[in-house]
Amino acid sequence: MVKYVQTMNPWLRFFRVVNLPTVPGDVLVGAAAAGAAADSRVWGACAASCFLYLFGLAHNDIVGAQKDKGRPIPDGEISMDAAWAAAAACLAAAFGIAWWAGLPSAWWWLAVELVVLIVLYNRTKAWWLMGMCRAWNVLCGAAIAGVGPRAVGAAVLWWLYISLVTLYSEGEERDPAKKRRVGMLVGGIVYLQLAALAVFPNATYLAAGAALLALLWIVKRQLPKVSAS
Repeated sequence: MVKYVQTMNPWLRFFRVVNLPTVPGDVLVGAAAAGAAADSRVWGACAASCFLYLFGLAHNDIVGAQKDKGRPIPDGEISMDAAWAAAAACLAAAFGIAWWAGLPSAWWWLAVELVVLIVLYNRTKAWWLMGMCRAWNVLCGAAIAGVGPRAVGAAVLWWLYISLVTLYSEGEERDPAKKRRVGMLVGGIVYLQLAALAVFPNATYLAAGAALLALLWIVKRQLPKVSAS
């Protein structure tokens, strides 16, 4: 395991895999708020969401390659060509899974908007855009059964939480203690997801949310040297 992590470490850091378990829960919250049945469309949307997230991280590193010292591209661990290929593969995987799962047209519109929001955030670093990215992730889950007031309310709460965490995170690269706090706050969204899933009761979604929390603990324990920022 250790040797594998050492070999893959540049890609693990490139994709910030320690935060990946926080992503599908957004979709689960949206689906639960909309009353969507726990079927293959929901799980497909969760998987597609993960690949959209990975695309966003790849694109973020590509955009910041000239100034984000300590990341795999500027350190020469991953080439720009390989980074672009990885970003394209993630985007193709997201929409390929969505097609396979038969996600509705509303999901496709929201997913395309999410990609635009991701690119805009990576270009501008506007804290409120990061919040919108996670809020749109919630709406993508709700789109499976129809976006209603409860899903919109959850999306607004997600926007507020992630926006404030992003705003607080400014300058974290110069403050290791702050960087750890930001990592805890980002991971804290899993608890927010569990709380929301308890409000919109669905035993399957709640169990999936608990499994994501356990997975987050395991990943953080097994990959302590992989940066999440």
